Amino acid sequence: MTWRNKVTNSEFEKNWNREAPSFANINLLGVCNADCYFCLGKDIDPILSKQNQLTTHYNDWKNFPEFLELCDDSDINRLYITGQNTDALMYKYLEDLIDYLQNIERFHVGLRTNGFLAKKRFSTLVKCKSSVGLSIHTLNPMTNKKIMGTSHIPDWYNIIPDIPNIRISIVLNRFNDHELMTLLEFAAQFENVKYIQVRRICTDSRENYLIEDVDIFEQRYKIIAKHFKQIGEFYNAPIFKIFGKEVCFWRTVKTDIDSYNYFTDGTISDEYFVIEGYMRESKNYPKKDSIPIEVHGMGKEGFWRIPK
Repeated sequence: MTWRNKVTNSEFEKNWNREAPSFANINLLGVCNADCYFCLGKDIDPILSKQNQLTTHYNDWKNFPEFLELCDDSDINRLYITGQNTDALMYKYLEDLIDYLQNIERFHVGLRTNGFLAKKRFSTLVKCKSSVGLSIHTLNPMTNKKIMGTSHIPDWYNIIPDIPNIRISIVLNRFNDHELMTLLEFAAQFENVKYIQVRRICTDSRENYLIEDVDIFEQRYKIIAKHFKQIGEFYNAPIFKIFGKEVCFWRTVKTDIDSYNYFTDGTISDEYFVIEGYMRESKNYPKKDSIPIEVHGMGKEGFWRIPK
């Protein structure tokens, strides 16, 4: 029997009626240049924070060839490099990894980043054959400090226009709800922004702390649905046309998309829900229950769950 994480709030219950995996993620583990309070990595921070492969060459990653073989056997050709508790642009060998995956293994590689290192590693970003996802949660430095732990805002006007295929991701939360329309209008001005995703926060261990943000998302969604016409769906997520762009409202747990996930400590999961998959598959996950999770930085609230 497959172990499933039990949640205490129905808003966090997952849709298990999912499509076949259509892409795969490479989830980097290490330190981060931000401290987002909603980061999924904080769900099991004491475990993930012990892992750091940011300076480890991908040839030395455990089980990485097996993961690529799994993708190949499943006819998956889209790989996205992201950070589970770090940022993709912090990986030392990122450009070499992209070249290897695209030129040797023939995958189409995309990337997800907070953009703080985008100008420094711009030549690496533009190599991606699949989309580059930029997380833009606010344009206000003070608000960014509350959300990401830093007041630094990337110079988006000198980053976005020169990247061919961009997806912008906005995590709607208690600090930026009032700014959503401003963010959408900002993103819509760039012709190369193909897709905007407004994401609802999800968690496997910090429900009491993050339910406020879920409620805010749902309240804002009702307003959007009242004033804008839905034009479609993407894996069960509604799409609206706003400021001339397709804007998708993404409830992670309610979608029906699926993926494979590789973590750079060698863990492989066939679970779209990255934390639950890691909890089940990783040898590093401890056998503890009902013990508070001590989370570094913002987001100090959570508890362990035992995979049985």
